[in-house]
Amino acid sequence: MSANHITPPLQGPWVDIDLGNLCENFSLIRSAASDSEVAAVVKCNAYGLGLAKIAQTLADRAKCKTFFVVYPEEGAALRNALGHREARIFCFAGQTDQTLALFDQAKLIPVLNTLEQAQHWADHCSGREASIHVETGMNRIGADFSDLAKIASLKNLNVKMVMTHLACASDPDHPLNSAQREKFIAAATHFPDTTLSLGASAGALMGREYQFDLVRAGIALYGGAPFDEDDTRIKPVASLRAPIVQLRNIAPGDAVGYGATYIAKKPSVIATVAAGYGDGYPRNGSPVGNVSINGERAPIAGRISMDFITIDVSDLKKRPELGDSVEFFGSAVRIHEAAQTTNRVSYDLLTGLGGRVDRRYL
Repeated sequence: MSANHITPPLQGPWVDIDLGNLCENFSLIRSAASDSEVAAVVKCNAYGLGLAKIAQTLADRAKCKTFFVVYPEEGAALRNALGHREARIFCFAGQTDQTLALFDQAKLIPVLNTLEQAQHWADHCSGREASIHVETGMNRIGADFSDLAKIASLKNLNVKMVMTHLACASDPDHPLNSAQREKFIAAATHFPDTTLSLGASAGALMGREYQFDLVRAGIALYGGAPFDEDDTRIKPVASLRAPIVQLRNIAPGDAVGYGATYIAKKPSVIATVAAGYGDGYPRNGSPVGNVSINGERAPIAGRISMDFITIDVSDLKKRPELGDSVEFFGSAVRIHEAAQTTNRVSYDLLTGLGGRVDRRYL
């Protein structure tokens, strides 16, 4: 057997982030929900792609005015990144005693999830804007339906938005969607003349009946389909790539990787790529995953390790060279396909991108 080695230094994985496609996905949702305001969900470091650059781009190029994060620490970082730009920033987790000062300093708006949290905000931030998240059937977080009348009657509570979250929007035909919608409409009667928000990415694309006044665009912005099936209207935003750092000829019967799970059946060429599960590509991507190299597909060969992935490039029409870029998901391998192949979802492929993956903005 023989191997070729790339000349140092060793280059690691990176993700190309197409800001143009990000804005086109925002425009897609805006067109689909033309009577609604489109807000951007930029929680978890903008789904792993970089809070500051993503939010700045959406504010400047897509003219987005409303953003959602989970924690006030995220909200403060977002406010700092947006600088002079006018924006409303909502925090899904609401406030505590410890974070009240941060809400004030960064001009954040809480999403209140319980009667107690609503009372707390009314007591300490009299008259300041707030939103209410209503539990309608997901049983995860949100104010109980039985508490809404009490919340609505609180003095000095200034509720400007009522929202909920669909549990089964990935399947538009699921009966829980319509059941939650009806319960949401009933809940909203406690808060007349407020903005109503039901749909996230999936709800925004499911039709007018799920859109209401404001839709909260999340995964669809970043190139992932919010449905169980792929939606090719959504353009890829993130392309996870890494270079080939070694090419090796092996003989029939030779094993590849940990556990010798891959045995060559014929003379083969194995490409070693500088990426692994430490960078966010799932370990169970072997033996079912495949990648794109110079426009051709090639299968993963052997177990995925923390830092390296081995690819069988024997059948490619053009033999790859050291340093060639390998795409794990992006424009050639859509993220929905990569997620299904690895028994994951696009959400955690994006948010799982490792810290050493270089974010490159196009």
